Amino acid sequence: MKTYLDCIPCFFRQTIVACKMIGLADNTTKEILDRVALKIPDIEMTASPPAMAAIIHRIIKEYTDNPDPFLEIKQKSNTFVLEIYPHAKKIVEKSKNRLLKAVEIGIAGNIIDYGAPINLDIHSEISKILNSEEEKIKNEDPACFAFDDFTSALRNATTILYLADNAGEIIFDKILLEEIKLEYPHINLSLAVRGEPIINDCTISDALFAGIDKIATIVSNGSDAPGTLLESCSGEFLEIWNKSDLIISKGQGNFESLYRGPGNIFFMFIVKCQVLARDMGRHLQDVILCRNNPE
Repeated sequence: MKTYLDCIPCFFRQTIVACKMIGLADNTTKEILDRVALKIPDIEMTASPPAMAAIIHRIIKEYTDNPDPFLEIKQKSNTFVLEIYPHAKKIVEKSKNRLLKAVEIGIAGNIIDYGAPINLDIHSEISKILNSEEEKIKNEDPACFAFDDFTSALRNATTILYLADNAGEIIFDKILLEEIKLEYPHINLSLAVRGEPIINDCTISDALFAGIDKIATIVSNGSDAPGTLLESCSGEFLEIWNKSDLIISKGQGNFESLYRGPGNIFFMFIVKCQVLARDMGRHLQDVILCRNNPE
């Protein structure tokens, strides 16, 4: 997976992109970049990309005196996807394999990532996957789209912890959670969100906006990283983690922070980083549903 040296160039690119997205002037961006650069000697060689990204966004929040610089962007994403929700729901209901289509749609929502190092037309990408044929994804390499393995894990689960990723995307997650609950009503569902605002990642308010509380217990992971760094998560979250038979992890940030880690985890995300695509033997924008591989 990505190394420290792979991440350093992206470290600065992410800083510039984030500053531009929230409308900061060039001179302000330069001052923030200077502050970010001063942190590099303190970063461990083994630090994951989400841990490094957390450093960037703590500096931006501190410098701008704004605890949630992406709030307006998150609200727009939530509103946009809420308008799509009825259409996406009908696609699932008419599908020959409802759970497969719900998985596709859930992963499609992962395109809503303003922290990604590539630029994508979010509206176009979501429309493309919503209108795709089921067989297109079903015939993917089973090592990277392990749907049969995933359904087997669902059948054997009684408690599931679902790790949310981005605002807006959370509404697509709702569709998948609804299908899981419909097919496996005995399963106890919990959904984890970030403990504090970070980029456009989902917090408790976004999950409540999506109506997740009607189908799952919402829990904060207690961390401000754009991933799931278990060492920085709350005791409440870790207790739920340890009691869960199955963990469904959305997004590249969660993948990068948990791959080869503990737990029975299925990762769902879209590849948005050239280095990660290289390491996985995949391409940018590939759709991934894979199981973890603990060391």
